[in-house]
Amino acid sequence: MSGFLPGLADWALRGGAGNPDDDGSDDDDDNNDSGNQAASAEPIQPALTEDEMRARRLARMEAMQKRQQAEASKPTPMEVDGPEDKKPQASSTPKRPPIAATAATTAAMDVTPASNARKNKQSPDVSNEAIKKKKEAITSPDDLARKMQRKKELLLKRVLLLSLSGSATASDTSCVTVDIGDPNISSSSIAEILATRLSLEAESAALSTVPTQKELIPYLAQSHRRACEELKAIRQQQEHKREKVAELEEMLDEIQKQVVNYAASSLIEPDLFELGQDGAMQLAKAFIGTNPAESITFGIFGPASSFYNCLCDELMTQDQSAFQSTINTVLKYFMDKMSKCESVDAGVGDANPVSILTALTSVISNKKAAALVAQSDSFLPPAAGTPQADELIRLPLAQTADLLQMLANGNRPYKRRSGLGIEKQTLLGTVLRIGAPKSNPAFSSNSIFRQSLDSVERTTSSQRVQLRNYQEMCNRFVMNLVKGGAAARGKVMSWFIECLKLNVGATALRPDQTKVSSTPLLLNMQVVLLKLCEPFVLDDKKHRLIDPGFVSSAKSHGGVFETEGDDAIPRLGESQAGAEYNPKNAFIPQCFFFAARSIALGLAPALSHHENLLRHISHAHWEINSQNRDMQSDPHFGILVSRQRSNEVALFQPELVQDTLRFCNLIAKFLDDTPDEQLSGMPEHFVDNVCDIVMSIAKMKSKLLRGVELRHVFKLVVKLLSPKYANMVRNYNLRAMLGDVLYELYLPSNTDDRRDVPPSVSCDPLAGGQTFLLSDKFAQETLAPSLLLLYGEVEHTGYYDKMSHRAKISSLLKYLWESAEHRPAFRAITQNKASFIKFANGIMNETNTLIATVMQKLPEIREAQEKMANTQEWGRLSEDEQNVISSRLEDSERDVKHALPLCNKTLQMFGYLNTDKDIRNLFLLDELCPRLVAMLLHVLTKLVGSKGLDLKVNNPEQYQFRPKEMLRDLCAIFALFASSTEFSMECAKSGCDPALLSLAVKTCKRLNLLAGESMIAFESLPDKVKSASQLVAADEALLVDAPDEFHDELLSTFMSDPVILPSGHIVDRSTITQHLLNDSIDPFNRAEMTIDDVKPATELKAKMAKWLEEKRAAQGS
Repeated sequence: MSGFLPGLADWALRGGAGNPDDDGSDDDDDNNDSGNQAASAEPIQPALTEDEMRARRLARMEAMQKRQQAEASKPTPMEVDGPEDKKPQASSTPKRPPIAATAATTAAMDVTPASNARKNKQSPDVSNEAIKKKKEAITSPDDLARKMQRKKELLLKRVLLLSLSGSATASDTSCVTVDIGDPNISSSSIAEILATRLSLEAESAALSTVPTQKELIPYLAQSHRRACEELKAIRQQQEHKREKVAELEEMLDEIQKQVVNYAASSLIEPDLFELGQDGAMQLAKAFIGTNPAESITFGIFGPASSFYNCLCDELMTQDQSAFQSTINTVLKYFMDKMSKCESVDAGVGDANPVSILTALTSVISNKKAAALVAQSDSFLPPAAGTPQADELIRLPLAQTADLLQMLANGNRPYKRRSGLGIEKQTLLGTVLRIGAPKSNPAFSSNSIFRQSLDSVERTTSSQRVQLRNYQEMCNRFVMNLVKGGAAARGKVMSWFIECLKLNVGATALRPDQTKVSSTPLLLNMQVVLLKLCEPFVLDDKKHRLIDPGFVSSAKSHGGVFETEGDDAIPRLGESQAGAEYNPKNAFIPQCFFFAARSIALGLAPALSHHENLLRHISHAHWEINSQNRDMQSDPHFGILVSRQRSNEVALFQPELVQDTLRFCNLIAKFLDDTPDEQLSGMPEHFVDNVCDIVMSIAKMKSKLLRGVELRHVFKLVVKLLSPKYANMVRNYNLRAMLGDVLYELYLPSNTDDRRDVPPSVSCDPLAGGQTFLLSDKFAQETLAPSLLLLYGEVEHTGYYDKMSHRAKISSLLKYLWESAEHRPAFRAITQNKASFIKFANGIMNETNTLIATVMQKLPEIREAQEKMANTQEWGRLSEDEQNVISSRLEDSERDVKHALPLCNKTLQMFGYLNTDKDIRNLFLLDELCPRLVAMLLHVLTKLVGSKGLDLKVNNPEQYQFRPKEMLRDLCAIFALFASSTEFSMECAKSGCDPALLSLAVKTCKRLNLLAGESMIAFESLPDKVKSASQLVAADEALLVDAPDEFHDELLSTFMSDPVILPSGHIVDRSTITQHLLNDSIDPFNRAEMTIDDVKPATELKAKMAKWLEEKRAAQGS
């Protein structure tokens, strides 16, 4: 600092920042007196500005350094003590020990006249007059001044941890002793005292205190806190006591002001003090690892009174660029530390991610600092289309690493503007990327099978606590940024927009790890956004502020909900242009829609990937068992189980799951309330994610559903399944998922062989605990026909998927059928003959396919099981032959496990639907009855025929193969139709052997499968079919020489109702009706057609009737 502001040095020596009556020099008393007289003769100067005060303070610093250097150059005197007259007077009483009390307690500890009187009274040599004189001496002005000086010395010691040379505390080893030329302390001398203390060199012997004092910035921060504590104690005293310590209060106010001023000056001019050359780094370190009550952001009189807030205000006042530089230095320090952390349990040195993030959160607790952080270069990724956006980042490799190691460790180059780039190169990305350990050492594959379930649960719970603590800090960090003002809040939302856009690929089955962010970041982003939504999630009044127009306003969503291009977000229906987006509250729609989008990129795909992992584990388990290998010694299986347990730490964290479920219920309510013209423009993944998440939790961790209300999810599902919205929701997979949600969550657990979903999910507390399926009025009107329609629609979802969907729909239909609330809806179905015929035809097609699959695969399973059970024969096969048999067995088992549950439920559906007379009459129509009879006879032949033994397999229950129950349901259907002449005649036409029916009757009696009227009706069927067979034989004999033109051109059967197709060909009406149920084309030229396109062949029909009449007349004669 030599040469800095030399013209002001003389002013500083004359006491510009101290007491005007004290020049601060080292001259003798005479010189002091002359200086005072000269000063009093000068005219009064105008008040100084803050800049002038700052300049004079800097000048004082330079002058003081020069003086210290001059004194250091003098020879060391032989005598340590000063002149005799300068020494403090020895006290006749023992020296008091250091007192660590507040100013208030200091005042209370001083000796009072009354106490002295008692002491004197105890001495027989002291007269009353002497006591009186002593009292007068104690209350003299000089004595009061000495007492106040003593209090100031103790206050200086407690607050600034220093003492003045020549004071009573000068010998205290816990304090730094400084010399300002005058041991008297006043508010005006605080600046000089602090300046002297801060100007000490790092190696100065004066700093060798016990304990060692902190660096400059932490020292000033703690001094500020201690001053506030002392000040608070004084201000809590009664008014008359405060008057006695008014000087102390003034002195503490000055200390607070000066420590902040000097801290700011040190940060503005790092060379001002040697101890503060790295002031910004000292400030950064001061945020880490401190007790909250001792933190630099803790204010005794509220947050605004904290040292850090005062420092930020002072820096903004003095030099905004220095403030920004300081904040950037602190920010870089913490970002560097955070970037070295990989998980919540991995730290850097003595700092862990929670402490680092706590420090960062403290940094932005000041709104001005938060605004600067949001404006920093590292806050947002580079804009699209800029050279920086396409810049490739290559991570450094260890010298011994090769290419394979680089790829295995994920150290592939990535673009600065990408999902991985925003994670590694931005502040929020660096913060949110921290999660549970990916390769969790607590679940090592080497020891995973030696851990008890209790041990696993304890470890999981412990890590979830760590993760939850970190996520809570993430919430506070983002909230502080949001509260940093409109500009800072805008930057935060811009970061969310960029992150959501750059991670579109996160929904892929195998995301590109160089283009998308990690799962922990996406989950933490979801956690933070859900936290921002928390104030309005449970507030019905604020739900109205969620404006659906947001997704149509590109300006508002910033491209997150694109409708065109590669990143387009599919809509529920045809997107329609809505009214101009003008929300009452812009922040609530932002938070809601971004949170909904974050679920699509965060928890939803993570749960899907975890389900795939569980399927992989299940398959690996099956392979190990089938090959008689040791599961615990299989390294691959251990890795899979280790990955499962590691994933579940974060995925099934109770707070995350329950917050997400509540938000899903809000999404459902919002969609249910949205007008139809805007509902069609809503992103399809809103519904998809709601369904996926609630079902995944129900399947994998159903206990987490306890206490969560999903009323609005049910209402939305029923609404979208209704015929009115069938055309809006065009995605068949999504519609099938809606049916699955009703089955998985809202069908009572005791109605099917299902997982234990808490009753609180399926029951309506407002309806006395009745299930939503039965209590909801709209469901009573629409759900039954909706499910019948859905049964046919799931045909388009895939071979195995449709079986699973239809099995669930069948269970739902059975539950609804058994309730009186839904019976009117089922009766209404029969009024739409065409729709019901289409539904019934689909059921029979499905059943025929299922029966064919089961009857083909069960004998194959039995054959493979017998080969594998014969150890000698199995051992003679080669390994390739064994693998072929095992692979075929696995395929057959998979087919049967998918087909049999649906087959069982379909037969049950035929049974309970046909208990209704109107529905039974529809099945007797010419279009359906032949199909129904053929299906029933096919199954009956397999179950009781000569090849029934081929269906016996080991452990049939694992395939849900229950032949007795299947035969019971089948015979019950026969019994329902036994009284129908049309049914008996159709059985005869199908070539049914009455002996087969008689054998089925005997089996039913032997196994006691039917009883009462059902058994009686079934017993009568063989005789009725026998009689019908005779009539059919007579008719066939009558028609044996019928002209070819009377025969159906497709089936070559005698027609009863001939019709002409658009192609000109003639077939029976029942033939073309059945054909069009499966394929809406003309079977002869494959042109599109409907049943309305056929024309009755009136002339041919009359001709056929005349021919039959003549044949019967001739036969009768």
